[in-house]
Amino acid sequence: MTKVFLKKNPFALVVVLLIAVVFGWIVYRFASADQISLRDIPPALPPIVSRTDWAADPLNLEAPDEFGAFDAQTNPAGVLTYPNDLRNVLNTIVVHHSAFPNAGPKEIQELHMNRRGFADVAYHFMIAVDGTIYEGRQINIRGAHVQGYNTGSVGIVLMGNFNDEQTTESQLGSLRALIDYLRYTYEIRYLAGHKDYPDQSPDGTECPGENLYPLLPGLARELGMKYGIDGYVIPDWVK
Repeated sequence: MTKVFLKKNPFALVVVLLIAVVFGWIVYRFASADQISLRDIPPALPPIVSRTDWAADPLNLEAPDEFGAFDAQTNPAGVLTYPNDLRNVLNTIVVHHSAFPNAGPKEIQELHMNRRGFADVAYHFMIAVDGTIYEGRQINIRGAHVQGYNTGSVGIVLMGNFNDEQTTESQLGSLRALIDYLRYTYEIRYLAGHKDYPDQSPDGTECPGENLYPLLPGLARELGMKYGIDGYVIPDWVK
């Protein structure tokens, strides 16, 4: 009956088609709005054990490999404190493994400060086997975890040797939550593994280990990030 009516009334058919198009557009707009609103919800900052709570040693401005405060002309290797808006500085999150299965945040810091001559623990965050996240070097201070590529890089280390063992689900969950928060808060677009960078040692590096490294490209895709070192840019004021 309806089909017959529409055939005899072309104008009515046009009206029905217009109503269908408008209705479809409304549905699409509402669906898109829901997706955008979900995507734009700021990720929660996961729980992080502060430097005070794990009894971190203070920054050492007399460290051999990071002596004194940064100066672009006279002391480019010094301790660099970034300006307030980190969105204009941070560009890549770099994932590492500690390579020491039983080392906690205190042991890692002591290794970096006492044996490697750094001003502090090299990484900005450390994630234990149980998923606990520890605050490392303050995020507004240049790290010392990727030789030649530290400026603008955020260093995250997972505790363990992932050439010999697997990451835990707790570690990976904390890593994902932390990266999600950092990429949203500081508008960081790139994720990389330590071994993606050239010239890390005479023989290269296996960090973050053969069992963790293959997981990183998928994590980047999941979080809407790009994978690799192409986003690394040194700000002009540092050069």
